[in-house]
Amino acid sequence: MNMAKQKKIQNANMLKGSPVRLVIEFSIPLVFGNIFQQMYYIVDAVIVGKFISIQALAAVNSCSWLTWLLNAVARDFSNTVSILASYSVGEKDSEKLKKIVGNACSIAIGLAVLLTFLTEYNREGIFRLFQVQDDIIRMTREYFSVVLLGIPFVLIYHVAAALLRAAGNSKITFYAVSISTVINIVLDLLFVVGFGWGVKGGALATVIAQFVAMLITVWPLGKSEMFTTDLSYWKLDKRLMGQMFSLWFPMFVNSAVISAGGSFVSRNVNIVGPFFTAGISSATKIFTMMESVIMAIQTGLSVFIGQNLGADKIERIKKGQCQIVRFALALSLLLNLVVQGWASQLASLFLSRSDPLYVQTLHVAVTDIRVLTLGMFIMAPMYLYRIGIQTLGHPRYPMYAGFLQLVARVVSVSLLPPFIGEYAYYLATILAWCVTLPIVVIPFYQSVHLLERGKDT
Repeated sequence: MNMAKQKKIQNANMLKGSPVRLVIEFSIPLVFGNIFQQMYYIVDAVIVGKFISIQALAAVNSCSWLTWLLNAVARDFSNTVSILASYSVGEKDSEKLKKIVGNACSIAIGLAVLLTFLTEYNREGIFRLFQVQDDIIRMTREYFSVVLLGIPFVLIYHVAAALLRAAGNSKITFYAVSISTVINIVLDLLFVVGFGWGVKGGALATVIAQFVAMLITVWPLGKSEMFTTDLSYWKLDKRLMGQMFSLWFPMFVNSAVISAGGSFVSRNVNIVGPFFTAGISSATKIFTMMESVIMAIQTGLSVFIGQNLGADKIERIKKGQCQIVRFALALSLLLNLVVQGWASQLASLFLSRSDPLYVQTLHVAVTDIRVLTLGMFIMAPMYLYRIGIQTLGHPRYPMYAGFLQLVARVVSVSLLPPFIGEYAYYLATILAWCVTLPIVVIPFYQSVHLLERGKDT
């Protein structure tokens, strides 16, 4: 491959220089992109909660773990192709990179069609599974009948953005998400406040924004050197499929099990009542904004590890991992200092003071966000070591941890309420992070040690 082509493919070279500086510089556009992405979920919630009702806010979030799982499927598959593509970038193998891109495109299209069909066909059964209350079922049905149509756009966006990131282009994610967020905010105000279309208007605004984000990422991917219209590269390759499956399947199982645990908690939350569902939802929206920052750093770390693994720089991987974890813990402290003091003001953004459920809902939201934010000191290193061990080629460990997360969530919600009351619901996620942390940290260092020994022999 000539130098001009290589430069186009490898926009960010993480093989030399300070690991923490490189990962942070790479992640900055992703941080802002993720924040903008969360903004349109937050704006949806604010507009629904303030301009419709707290019950409407509960309705659009009563099955939030379904949308979490769908996003996780897209994220896990995109992480898989990103890991494989970053290996090829590190190895400077342009032919393999084109094959990865072509196969990823074929699978993404098929998976998008399948997921859309399955969710739309089983929608009513999903509502029964989540114990959606009768007083909000109509609005829940209206919202999800539209929002599930955006599944193909979300999946294709994730895959296109991940492939571009693997080649070193992290800015496109920021452009796509920031533009689509502005569109979503404008359409939310127009459809919900202006036209009075209710929760269906909020769903339509989200789907249109997702479509725009997809277009913005697909265009530069189609123009890049790693993309080709030669269908021979799109033909599914058995060996490459095996590599993808070995990486993706444990990630999928992990996400499915986490979703099962989260759905169990959500089902029990819905049973308590709409005020509890809306309060938990408001807190989750705020926390997800902070979580998205760590997830952006996680993505940069994955590219860093993938490129250095392809270049056989094992000691550099270990050094970079430690530096990034320390940085994330310091960032978690800073976020705690801000959020703990402003929890009430932040939670009230989603709620109308004139709503009869305001006081109950605000109490739930403030307590939950304070507890979750303290949990960042566990979550941040857990996320970073989890992506580390996955990128090193051992996704089975997060899968094992996923089953323990399920147990932790079920135990917390089923057994702890008589002892600690509502805190059993707030602590369920943190307990899940706690059981995951050692299961991803220990194998990471064991794997790095084995790679170092193999390099020495």
